[in-house]
Amino acid sequence: MKIELDRTTLTKTLKLMHSVLDRNPKMAVLKYLLVTATPTGLTLAATDLELGLQRTLDVTVGVSESLLMPSDPLVDFLRELTTETIQLTTDSQHAITISAGKAKAKFKGLDPREYPALPSLPEPWLCSVPPADLDQLLAETLPAVGEADARYILNAIRLQFGGDPEASVEAVGTDGHRLVVTKRKTGTWLTKDHRPQTVLMPKKAGKVLRSLLADTEEEQIAFSASSSLAAFRLGPYRITSRLMEGNYPLYEKVIPAKPAIRFTVPKLAFEDPLRRVSVISGRDAKPITLAIEENRVVLKAVNVDLGEATEAIDTQTFTKEQFLAGFNTHYLLDALETMPGDDCEVHMDSPTAPCVLTTPQQEHWRHVIMPVRV
Repeated sequence: MKIELDRTTLTKTLKLMHSVLDRNPKMAVLKYLLVTATPTGLTLAATDLELGLQRTLDVTVGVSESLLMPSDPLVDFLRELTTETIQLTTDSQHAITISAGKAKAKFKGLDPREYPALPSLPEPWLCSVPPADLDQLLAETLPAVGEADARYILNAIRLQFGGDPEASVEAVGTDGHRLVVTKRKTGTWLTKDHRPQTVLMPKKAGKVLRSLLADTEEEQIAFSASSSLAAFRLGPYRITSRLMEGNYPLYEKVIPAKPAIRFTVPKLAFEDPLRRVSVISGRDAKPITLAIEENRVVLKAVNVDLGEATEAIDTQTFTKEQFLAGFNTHYLLDALETMPGDDCEVHMDSPTAPCVLTTPQQEHWRHVIMPVRV
């Protein structure tokens, strides 16, 4: 096989494939990418056995061939090249030669029969969503999803595709200390069956999806699912994710029905002072206190090793007596950074009750943070 490829397109594709792979895979062969050539195209695939990503490059190959290509050294070599195109050549021993101008490198490949079988895509495609809408939902939710949490199911992002007749997507994430529930009326049904479809996907799948969505010119991303697999189609890309099994927390019970509103403030007028005061918290993320007074909120951070910092914010408050509550600084900043609106409303019944952040610009977004003792 001998083909010419656009270097930028190939490098971008391989970087995305690389994000799927584990640093310490369960099997050595999972450090490789599966390359499948047909007379009309070249398909690259990567998997860690839970998550899979495929892309078909629209190039004329002229032959049918498969091999395994090492990921790490190939990406590093392509990154150092400066030519617009590269030549990719293979031989009968599965060796891959990359030529670009006067530069040439030969990489040892493997027999494709050593690679684990890739799952078939679930059919049919159920609905499609504008990439920007799904990207926003993931951006709002992923910070609250558990990261290698001992409680396995908290490492999942919950996505529900539903709505009848108008399609909608709801995303939920929690790590036990905070919770995000966000929803958009968006998308188009691709089948006559409009029953809600709920999937629990690993956080890693959500991150890879965001990488794809952030740099796409496609107008729709399609979704399908089976009892054990979720799949997305975005232009030439196909991504599959094994679904997580278990009982997801009854998150609606955590959200107070009608919590008392304590204050409202423009998001940036809250976020910027919080970022400044949090500097004193250090890497340990010491708690920050919010003292809610009449028409202002005083932020205070104390670190016995560094000192202390305070800053007052002018707000519209709804309490006459001082109300003091403590929070993990990073949790508050994550909530404000991903808030889909310019104004923040803070609801809280008592200093030990769940704090609910909302915004009038997006009625279906709620971010719940559990306070800490101060």
